[in-house]
Amino acid sequence: MSSILGRLSPQSFLRNHWQKRPLLIRQAFPGFEGILDRDALLDLTTRAEVTSRLVIEHRIASSGARRRSQKNRWERHDGPFASLDPSMLPANRWTVLVHGIESLVTGGWEILKEFSFIPAARVDDLMVSYATDGGSVGPHEDRYDVFLLQGPGRRRWQVSSRGDHQFDERAAIKVLSRFEPEEEWLLEPGDMLYLPPGVAHLGVAEGPCFTYSIGFLAPSHVDLVQSFLGYLSATLPAEIDPERLYEDPDLHFEKNRLAVSDAMVRQVASILNVVRWDKQRVEDFLGCFLTRPKPSVIFTPPVRPLSPKAFDRRLRSRGRLTLALPTRGLVREDRIFLNGEAHHTQRRVSRIFQALVDTRSISLPVSADAHVQELLYSWYRAGYLS
Repeated sequence: MSSILGRLSPQSFLRNHWQKRPLLIRQAFPGFEGILDRDALLDLTTRAEVTSRLVIEHRIASSGARRRSQKNRWERHDGPFASLDPSMLPANRWTVLVHGIESLVTGGWEILKEFSFIPAARVDDLMVSYATDGGSVGPHEDRYDVFLLQGPGRRRWQVSSRGDHQFDERAAIKVLSRFEPEEEWLLEPGDMLYLPPGVAHLGVAEGPCFTYSIGFLAPSHVDLVQSFLGYLSATLPAEIDPERLYEDPDLHFEKNRLAVSDAMVRQVASILNVVRWDKQRVEDFLGCFLTRPKPSVIFTPPVRPLSPKAFDRRLRSRGRLTLALPTRGLVREDRIFLNGEAHHTQRRVSRIFQALVDTRSISLPVSADAHVQELLYSWYRAGYLS
């Protein structure tokens, strides 16, 4: 488990570095060659469900010792692209970034699993960028933890905890107005740099190179509150009759017709008081929230699905059951969460589910009672597994 942390144990890393200070790990992934080449990455940018962008840096001649972010002009284009032909782009200083690689390319989940010393509930996605010589997205800071794994090629990283953290309002991308590097490293394939939130950094490609960014989920408090309220709204208690309307048969005459009366406030307050939550409600929300598919994710159900009986025969025969690449799952005691759904189930089902999510594929046959079969079949019909 600690191999990608060099000589550090997971406990030492979490205690001394996680959300505290950067860490450079030489050869965290010895001789890392990546899981896709340039053309395969560029092909992904043409797909409608893929989040991608192209950043081009234009150097502008200027007098005096001005900051890098101030003397450059940035050009940004968001995918999907009809095509992305390198011959139509400048010879250097451009970068292509593709998010959610684990949901698009085989091998992405295997990379993420190497970071199992961090709870899976915190994992966001694997982003891969390709840059030509001099390519960069400028000095910036992220509000989440990230591991920057160097793929083929080399990239020079500079980091800083100083500065005013103000963005250049004139730039087409979020680059810092001021950046004064404190440390600098040249990363070779397999080297990895960990950065906690808020640490400013700048990475510049020295020749064509790939960077694999392992990002961790950090929802804002506002996002959590709004999402939870939406969850409560979608799971209204039985006491709330969807057909019942506000009524006031005992309405009294009000001298000020613009006033909101005390009686109306009391009645609406009594309606809203029905909406309550406990620890289990929060647990169910959190499991659904953390496994919900990203807006761009598309699941492909089977064109000619097996019947329930045929699917049951398949479960009892040889073969494999494989999760669709975008599928995400978590567990909490007797509950399992898959792609934003919560299921209360038996411990045996939870063991099967956990093995399936952890390895992304399990061998058949599996012993499936009616409940397990029904659950797996519903996921099969939804395109969550095959």
